[in-house]
Amino acid sequence: MNSFEGTKVLMALMGMDIGGAETHVLELCKALKDRGLDVHVVSNGGIYENDLVEHGIKHHHAPMHNKKPANLISSYKILEKVIREHDINLVHAHARIPAFLCGLLQKKVGFVFVTTAHAHFNNALAYRLLTNFGDASLAVAEDIKENLIKNYRMNPQDAFLTINGINMDTFGVNADYSGISSEFDLSADNKTIVNVSRMDKDMSHAAHRLIEIAPSIHEKDPNCRIIIVGGGNDLDAVSAKAEVVNSALNLQKVIVTGTRTDVSKFLGMADIFVGVSRSALEAMACAKPVILAGGQGYLGLFEPSMKEVAVKTNFTCRGHSEVTQEALRRDVLALMDMPADKMAELGNFAQEMVKTEYSVDKMAKDAIELYHAVRKPRKATDALISGYYGSNNHGDDALLRSVVEDLREIDPNIRISVISKRPKETEGIYNVKTLYRFNLPAIIRALKQTNLLIMGGGSLIQDLTSTRSLVYYTFVMKRAAKNRAKIMLYANGIGPLTEDKNKRRAVDALEKAEEITLRDGGSLQTLENLRLKNSNVQVTADAAFRFRQADQEGAKALLNKIHLVGNKYFCVSLRGWRSLKDDFITEMAVFCDHMMEKHGLAPLFIPMQPSNDAEISTKIMEKIRYKGYYLEDEFTIEEVLAIIGGAEFMLGMRLHSIIYAANAGTPVVGLVYDPKVSAMMEDLGQTTYTNLEDISAMRLIVLSEKVMKNRDEIVEQLTQKTAVLADKSEKNAKIAYNIISRDLF
Repeated sequence: MNSFEGTKVLMALMGMDIGGAETHVLELCKALKDRGLDVHVVSNGGIYENDLVEHGIKHHHAPMHNKKPANLISSYKILEKVIREHDINLVHAHARIPAFLCGLLQKKVGFVFVTTAHAHFNNALAYRLLTNFGDASLAVAEDIKENLIKNYRMNPQDAFLTINGINMDTFGVNADYSGISSEFDLSADNKTIVNVSRMDKDMSHAAHRLIEIAPSIHEKDPNCRIIIVGGGNDLDAVSAKAEVVNSALNLQKVIVTGTRTDVSKFLGMADIFVGVSRSALEAMACAKPVILAGGQGYLGLFEPSMKEVAVKTNFTCRGHSEVTQEALRRDVLALMDMPADKMAELGNFAQEMVKTEYSVDKMAKDAIELYHAVRKPRKATDALISGYYGSNNHGDDALLRSVVEDLREIDPNIRISVISKRPKETEGIYNVKTLYRFNLPAIIRALKQTNLLIMGGGSLIQDLTSTRSLVYYTFVMKRAAKNRAKIMLYANGIGPLTEDKNKRRAVDALEKAEEITLRDGGSLQTLENLRLKNSNVQVTADAAFRFRQADQEGAKALLNKIHLVGNKYFCVSLRGWRSLKDDFITEMAVFCDHMMEKHGLAPLFIPMQPSNDAEISTKIMEKIRYKGYYLEDEFTIEEVLAIIGGAEFMLGMRLHSIIYAANAGTPVVGLVYDPKVSAMMEDLGQTTYTNLEDISAMRLIVLSEKVMKNRDEIVEQLTQKTAVLADKSEKNAKIAYNIISRDLF
């Protein structure tokens, strides 16, 4: 995933009609959108608007196409409205007027501001004073970059190079131009010389010279046609000159099309292309021989020896001699005489150059590199994770592992700190910085130097365990808010909250969260009952649903060590709990004996937190008449997934034993000591659970017989459910990283 996914970018330019800068912006917007950025465009609109909309990019109209005071004021207001309403955090301007307005707004609104320089700007003092290139700028040619540094005194570290990226899917050798041939009454005998340019007075030189040498071209090949594509303020003059030539030759020798969006078809049809800049690169992408001629100069036939000089000016011929009839006639006629294999060789060279050096992918990477360069200075830590970590609780440790791994999958260089009861142990396992859970001064200092506090997984906002833990976690959240760190609850369970003061305490802290993702629908209902006003709440899934891989070899070694390999078994995951009935141990033992007598299934006790789970498991094992098994050694998530996957079913009290079983496709009988267990069973589509106060051997037998009888159906259902929940779980890290990324602009 791209590290800028979710970043909100505004592209500001004068218009979206035919032109090199406009096409550049169109392709860049589409490429950034495909990389997950949220892209908006503000301009005076034009022919490319539909292309933006079809790609899911929002276009906003603003009259930035000229310097009329009324239009400038209107555009300023529109830009401010779009930036504020859509929470834009990076603005990328592509011309002097948009850059001027965005530079003013940056001081008022506050956002990162960058530009792209597509041409040489007027260096007169008045223009220099009104020109704003933002925090950094991209230049589409080396000489433009040099101009920014020399005449606009830009820091060389803030000036970057980019290219006009060409979409090879649009411009290629297989373009279907049959419709064009039919439209302009062209046959297979008609060779074509194509010029594509904006037909403005300062850019239409090549078109005029082509028309002027049309009689010479006609003399060489009466069937050859000249096609001039583009619109602008000089189009009428170009058309009138073409009509004079056509009348003199008594045929439609020169075809003037005006503005077109199907430029790729004209280039696909061309035998020779005459033009500059992006249009020349597009023709090269179509493997056409190109004569570089434009309003800023003339270089002539593009061949390998010319590459260096052409690249320096971005194929504009800037600074070179002007286009003359003599030079253009010489090169056009020379190409018309050139053998077909030599022309193909020139076209293939040009196409390969575009493919390797002028791709849209490279253009997008150039922009993202610029965005990286202008990030705000990063705080010491990107994410500080708080949870019930370092207490040797397998479920909570799995949550921490999932959070850390998923964030690093997005950004391998992300800097993570974790609050832990055993900081050195946590640091060694997860390769993170750590803080001791009860070193409050250190935690407060860390909250000042982090972009995001992640309340990582589990049921942190509840008072069922104790009010003390709730006070601790809400304290951390409130200090984070005070220190202006963003807060995210990461796939949390909420509740139960039994005391009114604790409900108020929880709501006060939760209102400060930037995002709240929940692991189940029951937690959402709890927040609704609390009348939480924070609307940034969504149900995703527990982070442990990300674990899908099983370690069969490791599991086999563990089972072999306790002499359970080859035997049938069911898994049991219990915890000590204050409300267990006096006969709980006896009832559990009777149930275990029944499963062995009737089905030959041995109980395998899996301690998710040995300090809490060992005693209750041992007492039951001592009570049963047949042999029970206990997984004493430490085990990995992958190993326990394989072990549970080999079981007939899971008798689970611990929440994450249920999630592991679901991931492994193993049916579950749930023992509800906390509403989170029943909520999880419901989310998994399972009804085979019972409350602690209702537990009896007979009740467990009925439920276990039900899951074994319907095992195939349940396995299929769990497979489908967990696949969906794994996808939902993946969203948690993306949401977290988007918050971090937003804070970097």
